[in-house]
Amino acid sequence: MTNSTAPTTAAAVANAFLDIQAEDHGSFPRIDQMKLYKLVYYAHAWWLAQRDQNLFEEDIHAWPWGPVVPSLYGKFMSAGRGPVSGLRATELVSSGMKVSVREPDAPDQEIMTYLRSVWDTHKSFSGVQLSNATHAPGEPWAIVREQYGDLASKPLIPNPIIQSVFKKKLEDQHASAAG
Repeated sequence: MTNSTAPTTAAAVANAFLDIQAEDHGSFPRIDQMKLYKLVYYAHAWWLAQRDQNLFEEDIHAWPWGPVVPSLYGKFMSAGRGPVSGLRATELVSSGMKVSVREPDAPDQEIMTYLRSVWDTHKSFSGVQLSNATHAPGEPWAIVREQYGDLASKPLIPNPIIQSVFKKKLEDQHASAAG
């Protein structure tokens, strides 16, 4: 169902959204932690539905406030509830016996164009609004919550569930546009 070779990383996607926001001089709720995690989630979900491929390899988990890529949390938690400012996601890179931390390369132009479209669709929403949307009945986070009840263990949201739900949304969009 999904190709295991993802074209980018969650860290690169998070940084791209911060860069896209910086270029956008419009009026919208600034990116806080919650909004950033949800933007990354929605980018992955729609890419998965449209391309039958993971946007990035990192897993998405069902945290109490919605879907989160856990590795991003450690990079941005110091922002607290305020806008993310001056923070960047980094990755561990190993080269032979050396391990270093570096900021990931930006996604390629095709992915950046795609991420700008995700931004344009979601930028007017706050992190809380995006989180609430992920909690709606039938959403992947809600499906996992129904299975687990308590999300204290922060369980995985399987990509096949994300893909199925978002493919259905695409089909519904096409059907309503055609009708």
